Amino acid sequence: MDQKNKQEQLQEIFSFYQKQPGEQENYRSMLEELQEVYGFLSEEILEQAAEALHIKVTVLSCLVKYSSTLKLAPYQHKIVACTGERCGNKNGLYLLNKLKQELKIDKNGLSKDKKIFLSTQNCLKHCKTSPNIMIDGEIYAHMTEERIMEILKKLGE
Repeated sequence: MDQKNKQEQLQEIFSFYQKQPGEQENYRSMLEELQEVYGFLSEEILEQAAEALHIKVTVLSCLVKYSSTLKLAPYQHKIVACTGERCGNKNGLYLLNKLKQELKIDKNGLSKDKKIFLSTQNCLKHCKTSPNIMIDGEIYAHMTEERIMEILKKLGE
């Protein structure tokens, strides 16, 4: 899809959602449509969307941050490391640091090759099977350094 066509779609999406009630669910739906067009939500797109809806860009940024499907970069996989107390007590923080080191994570949470996004969550609500990580929405329990290395190898293929 060429840039002109994308820009037309962008304006069409903005035009539609400007007529909708200013509710969180409508903002989220708009962001999902924008992501379908562009593949991810850049800062520029978020700023344009906020301006079109007459809201602060932080409102949209928060929706993206707390969504498992919306993304700010064109990565292929999302890893969420649990930093809750039980996971932390069972080497969870060590495993998080190992992930950061192995993937060469930058300040934005992206791996050096930009294919993996790493974030943390205080608790993944699977404490009995700690330490846990979530990859692309799927929980991986009883994690060890060896299992993480196996998974990273598969993700890289």
